[in-house]
Amino acid sequence: MRLREFVREYAVELIAGFLAFLGVFLLVERMQIRVTILRLLRLGWRALTGTVEALVGAAVYRAVHITTSDLLGLGLLALATAVVLWRLRVRLMEHYAGRVCPLCGGDLRRRHRRWSDRVLSLLVPVKRYRCKNSECPWEGLRATRRR
Repeated sequence: MRLREFVREYAVELIAGFLAFLGVFLLVERMQIRVTILRLLRLGWRALTGTVEALVGAAVYRAVHITTSDLLGLGLLALATAVVLWRLRVRLMEHYAGRVCPLCGGDLRRRHRRWSDRVLSLLVPVKRYRCKNSECPWEGLRATRRR
């Protein structure tokens, strides 16, 4: 039995064994784990609050000293970003559109999507298809109109 199959079959038992081992270790250990954890939590809290204070201070300073040209520049950057994303979506929709096989022109059937297809669907709603023709090797993405 390969390791991956073993872990898949006995995952619950392995987790339970690890939890039991950790419980016994924490009962018999003589280290000051609790004190160390509390110190780390306090240190993390101080770092977090210091960072938040610095960010708020910088934002307040920037808001107080903002000019009309700064606002206009931010607006133009936001508009340019929106236009580029919209054009990217349109171009991807054009590239992935169609319900016929690009190789043989045959009909397509739906397949399960991969995780990368789902990520792409955040920009362009796509579905994975495969050609119904058994002699045609094509499999790929086609855009859909709805999400």
